[in-house]
Amino acid sequence: MKTEAPPQPTRSRRLDELIRTPVEIDESRHTRSLLDALLQDAVRGAVSDIHLDPLHDGYELRFRIDGALMDIRHLEPSDGQHIVRAFKSHAGLEPGFALVPQDGRAEFQVGDRSVFLRVATAPSVLGEKLALRLLPMNLAHLRLDQLGLSADDYQRISRAMRDALGMILVSGPTGSGKTTTLYALLHELVSTNRCIVAVEDPVEYVIEGITQMQVNEKQGLTFAEGVKGLLRLDPDIIFMGEMRDRISAQAALNAADSGHVFLSSLHARDAAGTITSLRSFGLEDHEIAATVDLIAAQRLVRRLCQACRKQEPPTESEIAWLKYYAQPIPKLTWRAVGCAKCGQTGYLGRIGLFEVWRLREEDADLILKHADERTLRRHIRQCGTLSLLQDDLQKVADGATSLAEIQTVGGVGFHASRSQGGASSPEQVTEHATSTTH
Repeated sequence: MKTEAPPQPTRSRRLDELIRTPVEIDESRHTRSLLDALLQDAVRGAVSDIHLDPLHDGYELRFRIDGALMDIRHLEPSDGQHIVRAFKSHAGLEPGFALVPQDGRAEFQVGDRSVFLRVATAPSVLGEKLALRLLPMNLAHLRLDQLGLSADDYQRISRAMRDALGMILVSGPTGSGKTTTLYALLHELVSTNRCIVAVEDPVEYVIEGITQMQVNEKQGLTFAEGVKGLLRLDPDIIFMGEMRDRISAQAALNAADSGHVFLSSLHARDAAGTITSLRSFGLEDHEIAATVDLIAAQRLVRRLCQACRKQEPPTESEIAWLKYYAQPIPKLTWRAVGCAKCGQTGYLGRIGLFEVWRLREEDADLILKHADERTLRRHIRQCGTLSLLQDDLQKVADGATSLAEIQTVGGVGFHASRSQGGASSPEQVTEHATSTTH
């Protein structure tokens, strides 16, 4: 499908003037002004990430808004280098050119609000690449019912939080909203009069009522050591920011195996792929079957602007795409248009796609038999759990997102194979789409 280039976000006149103004006397003051103007633009535009990419003749400044990366403007080499060095210095990193990747955190005051940044740099053949992740405080206070979960998925997760014993895992690629979902779960659990302890790298949001520990590998405080220490605090629930390797996976297993509820995230394509990831970390089938209680796989898609969206028949390429994945063809579908409210993009904000799998006895039996991903995936569909693609199609039918947006999200349709067409879930989606679009 042919896609149009995203519209250019509005830049502040102050940033443009600062970039055009030659530095004559106070270079440090000029750089501080650049950073201030840049962050003001980012906050005003609901930017999630800022990129400075080195080029032969300078730097390219880019903003990520609602998941889409947009070119903002070209910077001269001196301005780009000053900005990179300034952000590194604020994050406690060595401001000179580094030969290895670095990461840190920084806090800035932008107007009347504090802005927290995750700062990452990496060397390249053209210079040093800078990536900034803005950590909006409002995401730390989202409730579970604000994430985009269907009624069935919300009930599955709510029940698991009340009676689970073992691991509750949130999986997906980088930038899929896993941290936001985990913090929403923690907020729900704070009010349950249970002792909640956490080990994170880094602590992105502070939540009152939870004991949060930050990893410090230089001092020997790893995820594994942190979990060991937290087990001595008489916890009911243990939260580990991310399961990254064999050591952290073994620490998670020890915590879950001792009768505690254990929350964490890891990288995986979908719910069945999460089992594969756990196996790759060295966990045995009997350990996975005994400790994993619920898996929530997720992605993020842009939400259609409710002020300008419109319904039209699907295009020929959209019909071909749906047929390829053996999905129902609606007569009408919602499409992005663009207006002043959404900055002419047709989208405003993002919504989660979910596949929520609460493991049962027959699921554990399959894992014990070392069932492969395809077998597990087919079994999950046959038991009525919607795939990421099927959840997305329900949101398309509801007008929350568009068919065009689905196709930009990697991995959502990949596993909706024709072999699953006989399951009950696709028929449920067909009925939902028909009742909504006709």
